[in-house]
Amino acid sequence: MAHAFFLGVDAVPSDDEGHDVTYALFEKSSDGDELSYRLDQIRRHSTVTSADELANHLQGLVADQPYIGRTSLIINRKIAFGRALLDALDDRGLDAVAATLSDGTGVTAGDDEIGVHIGGIDAVRTLADLYRERRLSFPSHTTEEASHLARDVQALAEQLDEADGDIEALGESTSGPSFDPEATHVTSAALAVWLGSERSFDPSQHLKESPQTGSSLGGAG
Repeated sequence: MAHAFFLGVDAVPSDDEGHDVTYALFEKSSDGDELSYRLDQIRRHSTVTSADELANHLQGLVADQPYIGRTSLIINRKIAFGRALLDALDDRGLDAVAATLSDGTGVTAGDDEIGVHIGGIDAVRTLADLYRERRLSFPSHTTEEASHLARDVQALAEQLDEADGDIEALGESTSGPSFDPEATHVTSAALAVWLGSERSFDPSQHLKESPQTGSSLGGAG
């Protein structure tokens, strides 16, 4: 069985000095033609003031077994802290994908080889679709953040189920999964799983020249 890991990171300014940062780490595995994603761990760090310290932490994380040599990283660079984290990771030899996670839909290549612009609604739809297809699991319910993520992804999937019914009767408010840029537990997970859907099991592979959009979730095997 082939498997690889995908680590997504997102940050928002905190009420105090610094940023609230969440990283989500998923394992992608293949059993024949069936691809699935399992939450390995999710962590939230409050009032982070140093991108260098966070980069040190992430470097140590992916250097351990079973992650070493099997982990791809993707960072939301929309705010300055995300861009500083990308620079700090690059200084440590970690080649993370620079994502700009925005409102709306659509996925386009960025200005550089590993950059990408991702519509937030497309990203959370990836999570919701996989959950509905029973290809996304959350076995790590031992932490509050993991339970929180599982509940919210289930809610997103329910929104999508409603939208697939009588949309005219339900109204525009239930047209699909909602995107909350402040919900870093969801956005970090969406980034990780989206990257997994775009890459094969080779962590040295770069993004496809034309990133997928919508709910095309299989990825290269």
